[in-house]
Amino acid sequence: MAEGTTIAGPSDSTSEYSQIKDLIDQPLSDGDTWYIIDLHWFNSWKKYVGWDKWDPNNVRDPACHPGNIDNLALLKENTMELKEHLTEDIDFALVPEPVWNLLVKWYQLTPGQEPIARKVVDHGMLTSYLRVEIYLTELKLAKYPETEKTCVKKFSKRDTLETVEKVLRDIFEIPENSNIHLWTKSSNQAYEELPMKKQSIQELSLMTNQTLVAEVQNEDGTWPRKTSYSKRSVVGASYSSLRHYDGDSSGSRSVQPGLCGLNNLGNTCFMNSVLQCMSNTPPIQRYFLEERHWAELNKENPLGNQGEIAKAFADLLKAMWSGQHHAFPPRAFKLQVGRFAPQFSGYQQHDSQELLTFLLDGLHEDLNRILKKPYIELKDADGRSDAEVAREGWENYRKRNDSVIVDLFHGMLKSTLVCPECNKVSVTFDPTCYLSLPMPVKKERPIELYLARVDPEQKAMRYRVIVPKMGTILDLTEALSKLCGIPADHLIVADVHQHKFHQVFTNDSSISQISERDVIYAYELPERLGTTGTCCLGVYLKEVKTRNNYGYGSMFGVPFILQVPREGMVHDQLYQCIVTRMKRYLKSSDDQELAGPSSSDAITDISSTNQTVCENEMDTEDVDMSLENGNELPCMEINGIDSAAKASQSKRLFSMDLVNLSGNSSLGKIKENGKLITLAAKSFVSCEWDPVVKELSYNAEAEKYAEDASSQQRVNVKKQVLQLKECLEVFTSIERLGADDAWYCPTCKKHVRATKKFDLWSLPEVLVIHLKRFSYTRSLRDKLDTLVEFPIRGLNMAPYIIDPNPTDAVYDLIGVCNHYGGLGGGHYTAYAKNKDDGCWHYFDDSSVSEASEESVCSKAAYVLFYIRRNQNGKWIENVRPPLTKSSPAPVHKTHAKRNSANDSEEDMDSS
Repeated sequence: MAEGTTIAGPSDSTSEYSQIKDLIDQPLSDGDTWYIIDLHWFNSWKKYVGWDKWDPNNVRDPACHPGNIDNLALLKENTMELKEHLTEDIDFALVPEPVWNLLVKWYQLTPGQEPIARKVVDHGMLTSYLRVEIYLTELKLAKYPETEKTCVKKFSKRDTLETVEKVLRDIFEIPENSNIHLWTKSSNQAYEELPMKKQSIQELSLMTNQTLVAEVQNEDGTWPRKTSYSKRSVVGASYSSLRHYDGDSSGSRSVQPGLCGLNNLGNTCFMNSVLQCMSNTPPIQRYFLEERHWAELNKENPLGNQGEIAKAFADLLKAMWSGQHHAFPPRAFKLQVGRFAPQFSGYQQHDSQELLTFLLDGLHEDLNRILKKPYIELKDADGRSDAEVAREGWENYRKRNDSVIVDLFHGMLKSTLVCPECNKVSVTFDPTCYLSLPMPVKKERPIELYLARVDPEQKAMRYRVIVPKMGTILDLTEALSKLCGIPADHLIVADVHQHKFHQVFTNDSSISQISERDVIYAYELPERLGTTGTCCLGVYLKEVKTRNNYGYGSMFGVPFILQVPREGMVHDQLYQCIVTRMKRYLKSSDDQELAGPSSSDAITDISSTNQTVCENEMDTEDVDMSLENGNELPCMEINGIDSAAKASQSKRLFSMDLVNLSGNSSLGKIKENGKLITLAAKSFVSCEWDPVVKELSYNAEAEKYAEDASSQQRVNVKKQVLQLKECLEVFTSIERLGADDAWYCPTCKKHVRATKKFDLWSLPEVLVIHLKRFSYTRSLRDKLDTLVEFPIRGLNMAPYIIDPNPTDAVYDLIGVCNHYGGLGGGHYTAYAKNKDDGCWHYFDDSSVSEASEESVCSKAAYVLFYIRRNQNGKWIENVRPPLTKSSPAPVHKTHAKRNSANDSEEDMDSS
């Protein structure tokens, strides 16, 4: 279907639904092709075919027809490249190839666009982890010595270095019989060799925009970079086939141990921040630097990572505390994380707390002293004392879990569930390695929107209102009503995007559907919203260069909504309504001659007009928006154009087309001949302007808006400051489970919304506190920037511990993981206290700077690391002694110091 033709589709919506339903849940298979499709279009299609059975209102409603498949919102301007940071189920949907083929057959792709096809790639290395590769890796390819002259090429993560080398040889015309070395070059002119050409881009952790340099061997056997490879040893770690030469590895450039930044490998700031906090946790630093992990590696643990996570982490800590690096690339560590946790492979931004959870669990299982875990049957409390049940639970847990991580990070929570129907009480004691604390903030948000009044002479006015985050559009209109004086039931709200309506909201619509980047308009209505016999008509403005083809044209201006009668209007009345509403947008009164009949009163007496029309036109037929024969909407020729109509048409500013919500499919021309028009409850009309008429008549300057005082207030929500104890109090308070988290009561034999309460029974040596700043719904991702004040010294947790015989519970802060910015595009950093000098330092990827103690507590704080003030040191008693010198040397050691400590471009030039 070409854009703008009469709507047509498969036989019926049931057929579309059933055909797609059988195919949409197709599992991912390595190498299959899937297609990216704009989520707004896909959701519009779902409404049109009645995908959600509980919402049958829009099934086959022509106004909800999705039109041509349109992915323009996903693409960078004037390109076919995807925008950055797009998210599945928020920006786009993924459909398998059979589904895509059917949708294209029924709806066609918007002219000028191309399918966005992506391959399924197995991101796992040891276990399968299939994902659709949304973003390809863009590499800058260069040939030494002209390393600034680069050529950008895209590769799949599954492509090997051999593939990259072939592309390099083709681009730079390097003969097949010429030996080459491949290097990565960083912005600070540091080089890393990539000798293992069988490895994939994913395994090598190569990232987008990274520069790869081909060094071609000279005819005499020497190398242009004047590097003596024979004097250098290959990296010792078997899992890292990289040779790193950076300007900070020189022994003469020694730095204080521990003050080593970590290079950002591509959206790895989330990982770097966690590693800095873990590195500056004294017991962890001591354990790994003393190489005690070698004696406790559990390579056979089926729940572990063959010891590789522990070894990679130890190697990284030794590099960071060697005093030889200002900054170090954690590439080998990231490689191992990607092997065993494929969700962290690639270069997408992730949650630092989720990475910390994996790291603590991975280290625990790699270092678990239990070689064969016994089966233990869990028992209910059954009226026994808390002390007895807690002791039994901890002993049972230690029978299966015994590691330095358990010694240092694990405490116990008491969980109490109460059935609301039979009062059955269930008590369990569960281990935990961190406390995830909710933030009791007042959940409101500001929303900016524009108010378009009925009076056509008034400019749109920008307002800022404060509404509940989980409220409805009714809350929004009521808040706006208090500022503008218009009754809430005389307002209709819409999301405007690219000169048309992205969505027209109902009062029951959730505010969470509105994101910060949305442009929201509220339109004043002369009558109450939903008044019987009225229609809220959406009006689009479109410049059409070829009148005979609806598809050639572009939307312009701001769309608006008119409240008009559903029945009884003729073409001229509807036209005059629109022209009257647009009065401010017309350049001069002279242009009103083009408007047709007098516009002093667009619709003063619909009933009398109807009577006249009916008397003079006995064969009048109402034309509605319904589909005939279940599958096609005929072209809506409301009347044939006679000679008089053709004459008057030449004086019109625009012609009118009934269209769908997206404005990309015509439902039929509205023609002149005095016949009555019947509109659906939801209707949209496109006013098609000739380019010359638009240039002469339309005043784009009138689109400017005015500012209400509320919009000038930068922050209208009172900034809260929370205390950490408030978060702890909420964490330990009673809450009722949601419907999705119902508990199965063994007495009632059914799922119930029980009450649940957490209590702290025991706390570990290292206390990790996670502040729950992020919340996710299907349509909204939100972050709380509220400042939580927490003590740097002397955090007393004793009031929250219910064990009658607790250990010392006073803690001091040693590290903070920070998150700045919003979701998707945020940035992670860390504060950490160096154990040697007792000073605080700020770690921002490769940058390290001294920090004041006062700066540590900020609204960016996300994960807090505390250590018990009076450490009993018993944890070290459980640790096996380090391997003696007579023991076999470990396979994985830190990189040997090289003869050429600095292999940067500057050093080569001076040699």
